[in-house]
Amino acid sequence: MTSLVSSYGYLGIFIAAFAETIFPPIPSELIFPLAGFVGFKSNFTYFETFLMAASGAAGATIGAIVIYLISFKIGRPAIIKIGKYVFVSEKKIEAAEKWFEKYGIYAVFLGRMAPGVRELISVPAGIARMPLPKFAIFTFFGSLVWSVILVFAGYFLGNSWDSLSEILSEYFPILSVILLLSIGIVVFSYVHYSKRRNRIKN
Repeated sequence: MTSLVSSYGYLGIFIAAFAETIFPPIPSELIFPLAGFVGFKSNFTYFETFLMAASGAAGATIGAIVIYLISFKIGRPAIIKIGKYVFVSEKKIEAAEKWFEKYGIYAVFLGRMAPGVRELISVPAGIARMPLPKFAIFTFFGSLVWSVILVFAGYFLGNSWDSLSEILSEYFPILSVILLLSIGIVVFSYVHYSKRRNRIKN
């Protein structure tokens, strides 16, 4: 993965993000900051670094669509049987399903930023037959927020990334939960405000 991102830049992170989405054991928490670090070493501008993040988001979206289409086509029982061959247990799939049931269409956007859920949220979306265009849009923008944060973390840490990456990996789940809760509060507040405003108008 290091060689892929370092050697092929935008295409490399696209392929790496696609692979990370298709094969969950590959951690995005390492791929995206690595891309930012490569950008730092290559003297990329902020815009070029953002394009790295956008390339990763695009790769993750294509990978998520592949999983969505497979889930849409073959259904839950077959997905559970296949899952054990790629280190995805039924318990993890059930966690993603509960997430989808709780947050509805927003589960796709928020799920792309939740460790342990982001790689699997495509499964319940496909099984529930969520409209593909809506799924793709929510997936891309959720992936973009996630990749921008991680890529720029690697970029701004610069030469310190090598020494800090192992330490950060221990605390990243906590930081991710804090970020996710913050975004969730904003989304919930917006939806609640919109419903309240519509009731007042009616």
